[in-house]
Amino acid sequence: MTGTNLAFQTSDGVSIRYDDEGHGRPIVFASGGTAHSAYFVWQRDALLEAGYRVIRYDHRLHGRSDMPEHGQRMSRLGLDLGELLTALDLRDTVLVGHSMGVSASLAYFSITADPWDRISAFVAAEQTAKIVNTADWQLGVRGITEQNVFDAIDFKLNWDNDGVEPDLPEHVQQFFDSITPSWKDFAWDKSRRLFADHFLSDWRDVVPRIKVPTLVVAGRHSPFYDVDVMRWFAETVPDGRLSVFEHSGHDPYLNEYVEFNSQLLEFISKH
Repeated sequence: MTGTNLAFQTSDGVSIRYDDEGHGRPIVFASGGTAHSAYFVWQRDALLEAGYRVIRYDHRLHGRSDMPEHGQRMSRLGLDLGELLTALDLRDTVLVGHSMGVSASLAYFSITADPWDRISAFVAAEQTAKIVNTADWQLGVRGITEQNVFDAIDFKLNWDNDGVEPDLPEHVQQFFDSITPSWKDFAWDKSRRLFADHFLSDWRDVVPRIKVPTLVVAGRHSPFYDVDVMRWFAETVPDGRLSVFEHSGHDPYLNEYVEFNSQLLEFISKH
């Protein structure tokens, strides 16, 4: 069944809300932390017009989905994604992840025997394989180390580099401000364990095992990452390519949605 504000129940009893619109090859969007399905409205419109089926879902603890105390770990978010794909019996799917949505996708890849039976192309926007910088890894979020990671999780450390993120186009900002629930309403106090697990996860062993064409997206003015972080991802994936959005920060799909959509449609058409 297609429509909006649909729901399916996960194997651990959590209601996950999603929108399933259009027909044709399925494109699934996994949003970043604190975000939800409404953030991808610009992509939804472009893809529906181009004749694709668009599925946008809300992670547990996000948007319209349930907010359980249990299952607050990235592996469970990966399983949620897998159970959605199975419930809708999606094949030849393009999976588009942004930020924490990339990590949820990598979790799904890591715990599923053959994710490529359902996923045929992957878009990974603005997410490192390992957030915490260590002596042997300097491609995490700027400034986050083993010594201060829990201060970062609790926002006692200013790790988001205020002032670096470019302003959104005015009409996008107006839309963004109208979204319900707002990111300002996000229940940080109820989801700390999920974000702790997100910050401490290490997906470096998963990236080189991705078996589908992968488009890696970077924002030139990201407050979190240098472009080299996304370059490592694109060069480590067996079939990867990097696209740098010169006028974007962490959210190229919002800052430069016209160009983002153009590149997304071109990537989908080739793979």
